[in-house]
Amino acid sequence: MKTLLEAVPPERHRGEAAVEAVIEKIAAVQAKAPLDGINIPEIHQEPARSHKGERRQPFAPRMAPRDLARRIQDRLGLRCMINHVVVHHTDAQALLDWAHETYEVCGINEFVLVGGGEQAIAYPGPSVPQANALLREQAQIDGLRLGNICIPSRADEAERMAAKVASGADFFTTQILYEAAELNQLLDDLHAQQAPIDEILLAFCPVRNQQNIRFLLWLGVAMPDALEAWLGEIDDQVQARSLEQIRRTWAQIVAHVDSIAANAPQLGVNLAPIGPIGADTTADLATDLAALHAQAMARV
Repeated sequence: MKTLLEAVPPERHRGEAAVEAVIEKIAAVQAKAPLDGINIPEIHQEPARSHKGERRQPFAPRMAPRDLARRIQDRLGLRCMINHVVVHHTDAQALLDWAHETYEVCGINEFVLVGGGEQAIAYPGPSVPQANALLREQAQIDGLRLGNICIPSRADEAERMAAKVASGADFFTTQILYEAAELNQLLDDLHAQQAPIDEILLAFCPVRNQQNIRFLLWLGVAMPDALEAWLGEIDDQVQARSLEQIRRTWAQIVAHVDSIAANAPQLGVNLAPIGPIGADTTADLATDLAALHAQAMARV
């Protein structure tokens, strides 16, 4: 099972100390629970995706993901993949130039291509399928791997994923998950269609307080009212309950995969802790999820 840790680029105004803090936390997790790689998101200013949540801290420009990736790879020797919003490029050539520079200067050949956050906006750059095809056909990057975002709750997601694979995608990362039902239904849809999906990395996000939950809701994370209430019911139990829910969700998913193992994608995890979640807590969660996966695979 593949385990990735998500590392958010620090805000630029926080300086070198913030970069060091990110690298030190990765090293601390890696020392206790060996990682297969680091997933670095690209953060842009964007509107709320849900009326339920809130973002208390104003947006501030952040370090470029590829610059952080280069520092991590040089210091820790961990493979990094970076998320990149393709629709903001002025044209296809600009995307190609960015990919070549990222590979040649930073040594990165694994990208998660991301589209625009608002359907009403006419973005200048290529769509995600167009970007897949462009990089697959013209980038000439050794060992190129392309990922796209999977949204289990979206209508016709299985068909969308199959089309993205046809355009050049190798794997998918999900939005943050807190329940199993929608992902399991997607797996059933992929199985029924015999869609050629090789790998899906499931994003899980432990939280520590009610403010973290509100931020996840602001991001558009699917969370029923009852689950939201239970997670935040007791202030000093938010972290423990979020970890419990993540373990429960993962166990339900891997048990479901057991029933469709003949045609199921390989599943991995992308741990994306928000707020002051300790390295030991993150490492323990990684270890527990790997053990649950091993138990399920032993039954296949």
